[in-house]
Amino acid sequence: MAVAWCLTGGGAYLREVVDYMVKIKRETNAKITVFFTKWGYEVARIFGVLQKIRLVAGGGYYEEILVGDEGMYYIGRLNRRKYSVVVIAPATSNTIAKIVHGIADSVASAIFSQAVKSEVPVVVLPTDMPNEKGVVVTETPCYIDRNICLYTKCGRCSAQEACPVKAIKIVDGLPRIDLGVCIGCGVCVHSCIYGAVKCWEKVELRPRETDLRNIELLKKIEKTYVVSSPEQLYKTVKRIVFGGD
Repeated sequence: MAVAWCLTGGGAYLREVVDYMVKIKRETNAKITVFFTKWGYEVARIFGVLQKIRLVAGGGYYEEILVGDEGMYYIGRLNRRKYSVVVIAPATSNTIAKIVHGIADSVASAIFSQAVKSEVPVVVLPTDMPNEKGVVVTETPCYIDRNICLYTKCGRCSAQEACPVKAIKIVDGLPRIDLGVCIGCGVCVHSCIYGAVKCWEKVELRPRETDLRNIELLKKIEKTYVVSSPEQLYKTVKRIVFGGD
């Protein structure tokens, strides 16, 4: 069994989704080909999940396919139904808007388009899927509360051993994490005895009405399974892989 899994540039559910990706690989031994949009790759790096993804994709092959690349040969594999299922998770509101309006100009939207044309089932987890309270719970990447540093001025986190990739810079006399360099390893959290360095803090967001309407339109597309949580994503993918949906 082969799975095409596309990650877009959303932090909501990302770390949990990757954990379930690992679980699916372990339990089904499916070959998982991982595709990224440009920002999907960047967000996966910042959230510290690239290494897990590489291990999962090792059973098939690993490709970093970015928006704008020419000759994206995976379309032929979809047309020949080499994949049992396509997964787009997490799927940003931008990706879903393109899909429901028939635009296929990114890796994620092009994969969706070709999967539907080839009658390959697609499972989508929108980043803007609200919970029972009507909000989306997302996570922040690592950051430094500079208000705490303003009083402590300890300098521990800017020491060389505090960050293996030297992502912590001094800006205007205070430390700041350069997300263009950060790999989300979390080492810096343990270097700060004052709790100024924070990773994966929960934040509640309220989806826009237009994003909710697009999710409803997505649900109406044939062979498309829209799920509301990483756990439901896991169960749906396993059912399709084993049940031949």
